[in-house]
Amino acid sequence: MRTELRSWNTLQPEDYAQSDSKTSPRLSRASFLFGQIFQFVKGYENKYKRMNSNERVRVVSSQSSSIESVKLLLEKQEDLEQDNDLKKSLNLVPYSLVRPIHVVKRRPVLFAPSTLAKAIIQKLLNSSGALEFNICKPDSGIKEVFQKKQETEAIVYSREKNVNSYEWITPANIEAVVSKNAHCLLDAGLQCTKDLIKAKMFPIILLIKMPERNMKKFRRLLSKQENEEEFLRTCRQKEKELEALPCLYATIEADTWNTPDDLIRVIKERIVEEQRKTIWVEEELV
Repeated sequence: MRTELRSWNTLQPEDYAQSDSKTSPRLSRASFLFGQIFQFVKGYENKYKRMNSNERVRVVSSQSSSIESVKLLLEKQEDLEQDNDLKKSLNLVPYSLVRPIHVVKRRPVLFAPSTLAKAIIQKLLNSSGALEFNICKPDSGIKEVFQKKQETEAIVYSREKNVNSYEWITPANIEAVVSKNAHCLLDAGLQCTKDLIKAKMFPIILLIKMPERNMKKFRRLLSKQENEEEFLRTCRQKEKELEALPCLYATIEADTWNTPDDLIRVIKERIVEEQRKTIWVEEELV
């Protein structure tokens, strides 16, 4: 005699086909459960995307020689019919393997959105206590010279200055500023983050959060040629680049300052705060 084991938390197959889910309690139950799971996962994903990077869950690998396998354990639920019980049983934990690093030297600083970098850097250099900050002098040359440099040196950032003329920043350029006990302020995009980390230069990344509607206090930071709506649209798109960063970034909320001078003060305070912190960098880049 064969003993049949049944559980209220498992879906048993129907003995006959049912075309209408309303007449099949098990099929109706399955549809309900899958719908609830989908809604929960979608809601969690959206909430995760809205989080500041400092709020996200990251798993730290304490071993440098090998990476232990990480398992996500789900508690067995008592009753899947209840939405609250469903949320208790599903523990979605986004993670990336990172390593803690402590830097004594003053770290270079990147700003997002990068379109504000030039104005912010200029105001920082003109503010009191500006000796703590400086910009690095880039190398420059014709295309052939630039191409040879790419073959022999690490290039953190580059741009075409004029026709057949380039300028570029190397780790040595940044180190020249850092060696004078100053933060190197970089007018560059976030795409140079990985190159900086590979060069053992771990940047402080500051996101200047855009307001939902009122752009009045940002006008003094924009050039006269820039359209506010276009600027805001570009900033929203650029914020997506932050999701791909291999390290954490700090956010300066729009409601923490009112004037450009307030913003510079908040930026200085945040740079000091970030400098003290332990850096978490993705394992594969260290």
